[in-house]
Amino acid sequence: MIICYFGDSLTLGYGDPSGLGWPGRVSGKLASLGVDVTSYNLGVRQDATTRMAKRWKAEAEPRRMPSREYKLVFSFGVADQSNKVAPADSLAAAEAMLTEAMDMGEVLLVGPPPVSNPETTRRIGTLSEQFAGLCERLGLPYVPVIDAMLAHPVYGKALEDGDGAHPSALGYAVLAECILESEPARDFFGLE
Repeated sequence: MIICYFGDSLTLGYGDPSGLGWPGRVSGKLASLGVDVTSYNLGVRQDATTRMAKRWKAEAEPRRMPSREYKLVFSFGVADQSNKVAPADSLAAAEAMLTEAMDMGEVLLVGPPPVSNPETTRRIGTLSEQFAGLCERLGLPYVPVIDAMLAHPVYGKALEDGDGAHPSALGYAVLAECILESEPARDFFGLE
């Protein structure tokens, strides 16, 4: 299985000294379960959906192998807030990316997590709900993480230990666990 992870600095794992972020932990867990996995973390700092839409395909194409299961995992939305991207523009870019990605392989969208700033988190929550509606319309699996991370006793502290937008390594571990425990992700990755 080949997995390409596309997203912003939260996908990249910025602030995680191990360099794993949540994608490295998800792929590591799959490997520990015996899945033959090759993963590519293609997260870019400050990469809003509008910019990601211009780069993702050129990075995804050379990583495909005809004989291997090919999966594309996207996660975006937080950098859209810091870059002041209008929600309508975020949704349009997301729809364009996800629709085109469906022609390349299986697609999963992981929703944006919260940040320390309550107003920014409120906007992220609204965007997450819009992404959920988009995925439902496109027939794609969606893993909303914002509510689970807001309720998790460790994630808030991990944000404090990070920079308020990027958690510490422990926060990335909690986020990966949340993703892997979700039914959409378990189905997507073929976990029982």
